[in-house]
Amino acid sequence: MAIKALEIVDLRCLKQCTWEPSDGLNVVVGQNGAGKTSLLEAVALAATSRALRPGSARGAIAYGAERLKVQTQFGIGLKAGTLIYERSRTGRTWAMGCEAVRSPLTVYECLPLLIFSPESHYATLQDPQVRRTAMQWLLFHVEPLFLDTWRRYQRILRQRNAALKSGDSLYRMFDPGLCQVGEALARFWFDQQTALQQPFQEIAQRLELGLPVEMVLRPGWREGSLSEALMASHSGDERLGYTQAGPHRADIHFLLDGRPVQQVASHGQQKVILSAWRLALGQAVRRAGKEPILLVDDLAAELDRERRKAFYEVLITSQLQALVTAIESEPLPSSTAMFHVEQGCLRKP
Repeated sequence: MAIKALEIVDLRCLKQCTWEPSDGLNVVVGQNGAGKTSLLEAVALAATSRALRPGSARGAIAYGAERLKVQTQFGIGLKAGTLIYERSRTGRTWAMGCEAVRSPLTVYECLPLLIFSPESHYATLQDPQVRRTAMQWLLFHVEPLFLDTWRRYQRILRQRNAALKSGDSLYRMFDPGLCQVGEALARFWFDQQTALQQPFQEIAQRLELGLPVEMVLRPGWREGSLSEALMASHSGDERLGYTQAGPHRADIHFLLDGRPVQQVASHGQQKVILSAWRLALGQAVRRAGKEPILLVDDLAAELDRERRKAFYEVLITSQLQALVTAIESEPLPSSTAMFHVEQGCLRKP
């Protein structure tokens, strides 16, 4: 669901700023420190209550100010709404319309965000939890049974781990329930990974990767059924005090020409591969009837001119709202909404 307007007050260098992005590709150009990333951070705060940069959202309050505020208008017609996020030194308020946001899931449902940045790319490669979170984001938006199934699995897993930690041999009584729910989660993962494979490969080639790339799903255990994996790991679980096998350990591995990308791909190739994967996630959510918003910070990092051009073309054809920052402007289609930010002031060129 596209963002129609943002009103930003005292967010880093943005003292008072109004931004009305288009429904398609939006490119914000400016020098380092001008406020480009802060514009994207305003969207992230409104839609997730989290800052884009490390640390608490308190750190985003402008120097000398007491609080920051972001008011976001999104959607059209009956699906239109308003989000208001305010953060002071001592607390926050977050509201949708006239109602306080009691569960962030309500906002996540309305404004799905996909974030592309140098930091997110490195974290995705290095941390399996980041990859799991991205797949859980996809499943939350496309699989109606995922959230309830995941909550049930987490509840049983916590109970089993508590028994293991206390040395209670009755932890095995949780195995049948964990297997039933865990196998269902593994099927969700497998179905989505299978559906993503071809779009992911096609986008990677459109971004001029030049080598065959694939995703490999690791369900969270080595082989056989989850029941067999849990039985085989009983002694290890007892020694360690936690459950080693299950979809909470699932992972996606990326192979370039049959080898792990971390070992053989350049930084530019890695960025192409992970960008293609995230774009494939966004397109899958769009096919499910929702409209993700793409936040793309520092597009030029480690991408040459030809790949940047290809990336812009993919963003345009995705028919999703994309908010992109860049240091320099480049030749782009006339449909692109261009903005320039300088010393915290936003304008159209």
